[in-house]
Amino acid sequence: MPIPDFAAHGALPPFISGHATIPAARSPYSASMLDVVERFCTSPDRAKLLKGLNHYRKHLHAGGFVSGHQWIDGSFVENVEKLRKRSPSDIDVVTLFNRPLKYQADPRSWPTDYEGHLFAKYFDTNAMKPEYKCDTYGIDLDVGTHALVRNSTYWFGLFSDMRDTAAKKGIVEIPLAVDAMEFNAVDLAIGGKFSV
Repeated sequence: MPIPDFAAHGALPPFISGHATIPAARSPYSASMLDVVERFCTSPDRAKLLKGLNHYRKHLHAGGFVSGHQWIDGSFVENVEKLRKRSPSDIDVVTLFNRPLKYQADPRSWPTDYEGHLFAKYFDTNAMKPEYKCDTYGIDLDVGTHALVRNSTYWFGLFSDMRDTAAKKGIVEIPLAVDAMEFNAVDLAIGGKFSV
């Protein structure tokens, strides 16, 4: 199913087809990174943000984060140009990740490494946003059931609300890149639309 058009309230709809209970017809909408480029690369400003997201995904891949998904949200999945007469300033990204393979094989060092340097290097939005134009957050899929449910429902609930309104909006979900060739293909797709 393609990423839907903006709803009347100016954002992705939380569900389509008139039925909120059909899983395939509700957010998050599954897509590829190329689908995201095709749907949202509609201006030079958006193209720059997509380049940043692509390079952030490459950064995660280089760090061994190759299993999981990302939720794409924020004003980037809204018709913010019409709603607020401006371009989106960043892309909100929650990365739902399985730990890199070395931590799958030996999980004992994960807590120390994550607190010590991995969080700052890959998920700290204060460090990532200046470089990649993304507000970045992480959900560790290997953390355990209770924390996983709490973290997932928190971020999904937050991302599903349209800021300063009571309206709900949809989220786009893309898989983390497994093949490093994806990054060049995405950059070429962006460049085919806008030279940024």
